[in-house]
Amino acid sequence: MDIQSFIQSGLLETYVLGQCSAEERQLVERMVAQHPEVRAELSAIEQALEGYAAANAVKPPEWMKGRIEEVIENQSVPTTSTPAPPPAKFPASGFWQIATALFAILCIYFLYRNNQLTAEKESLQTRVSELQAQLDDCALRNKQTEKLRQAVVLLRDRDTRPVPLDNGKGTTYAYYNSVRREAALDLAGLPAPAPGKYFQFWAIVGGKPVSMGMVDLQSFSGWQMLPYLDQAAALAVSQEDNPNGNATPTQVIMVGNVPTG
Repeated sequence: MDIQSFIQSGLLETYVLGQCSAEERQLVERMVAQHPEVRAELSAIEQALEGYAAANAVKPPEWMKGRIEEVIENQSVPTTSTPAPPPAKFPASGFWQIATALFAILCIYFLYRNNQLTAEKESLQTRVSELQAQLDDCALRNKQTEKLRQAVVLLRDRDTRPVPLDNGKGTTYAYYNSVRREAALDLAGLPAPAPGKYFQFWAIVGGKPVSMGMVDLQSFSGWQMLPYLDQAAALAVSQEDNPNGNATPTQVIMVGNVPTG
């Protein structure tokens, strides 16, 4: 085989990549030792591959420098008493050291990026939770504002009738509108319930108490819109042990008659 055909055969590239057989390796090393042209071509191939690896390397963060040097040092071939090979053989160990180091760099970099992305994801999830809480708060405030608006409209209506509710010590007012079919309670005049007690609102219809729901003393507006019941003769507030109310009033603390006409 002439020198030019040998160079163009691709065997030198296979040798540099460590993919040739033992017989092919011996042939390459013999040709390198005997022919300067082959030696120069082998050197050019090694330099080209090393340059390609260096050009496509991913630059890691600065703090990785010490870690990379440690990886390269651990991957180095330990020294032995075996004599070094003749310079003419041009082993490819340098290329593989660089390839190993680059692989280590990529692993460390991807681990670093994965940690970054995980932290960013957790930060975004926290932000989404905060925004959801803000939206829920806005929705609650909008709902409370709407209830206050309804109470104001009810109070300004000429058909609305005040219903004074008295307990002998003070008076609060409920407001009843048979045309709009709406009712509301002014919470400002209510006394504080006894510890562990709750207020329930009632309408007296046909001589029987009908529950209109629990009184919400924490209402944002100070007013509470109530269900409307036809033919209510009176309105009342009772004090109950059950936070969800009872089927019949336990202790009536305020009562007032609904005006007719």
